[in-house]
Amino acid sequence: QEFLEGFHGMVQCDGYQGYNRLEDVILVCCLAHARRKFFEAVPAARRKKLKLLDVNSDEAIEDTGIPDEEKLEQLLPAEIGLLYCNKLFYLERTLKELEAEERKQQRTILEQPVWEQFWNWLGTLHPTGGSKLGKAVNYAQNHHDTLMNYMIDGRCEISNNRAERKAKSYAVGRKAFLFHTSEAGAGASAVMYSIVETAKANNLNIFQYLYMVLLYMPDYMNSSAGIEQLMPWSEFIKEQCSGIIDVESNVPENRIPLPCR
Repeated sequence: QEFLEGFHGMVQCDGYQGYNRLEDVILVCCLAHARRKFFEAVPAARRKKLKLLDVNSDEAIEDTGIPDEEKLEQLLPAEIGLLYCNKLFYLERTLKELEAEERKQQRTILEQPVWEQFWNWLGTLHPTGGSKLGKAVNYAQNHHDTLMNYMIDGRCEISNNRAERKAKSYAVGRKAFLFHTSEAGAGASAVMYSIVETAKANNLNIFQYLYMVLLYMPDYMNSSAGIEQLMPWSEFIKEQCSGIIDVESNVPENRIPLPCR
């Protein structure tokens, strides 16, 4: 809440209830979390027999389509829920290369009908609340609006799998370093991991990027325009970090001026 104070926009997140306390934001919940609930509701023997995909393998999902009524009768409700989720993930993958506005339009054409089918089907189920299927159904219904909010803006993603995978490097690292000496050290570590993982996401050489940041930041740390030019996604940074940096000649007195000045 403190971190996002003053932010107005869309927040991609999981179903953590604490996000509901945020003001003036639109929550965009993750379909992978809803899908996982249906996956867990499928008995292990059925998973193996049907070769159901793992919940984190959305990149490998094939278009299985939604079976007709006769075939649906042979499936468990949890399996049907998975098929709807898989269909949505597959459609989303086909829109990956589109610009945001066109992706938004295609989502309305291709994905909206699947969502409508899914919600109508979900409304016909009446599982016991404590069952795994009941938890899956309740989770989806309780997050109806936030699961759909990615349709509002083509820049939003259908799941936050990518962001969660980026957190894996920290989870692996902490098994080695175990502790932070202080709260300030933990904060510094979080900042560094965020910077490095964002640079990776923008296909930058990490050493080159950090070198450029340290080269410019002493003179631009109080300039919002300057800091914007040092973000991993800026064209200036992408251009400067595309080749090998000569650290001997690329010193403060010889550096290229930032475009903000």
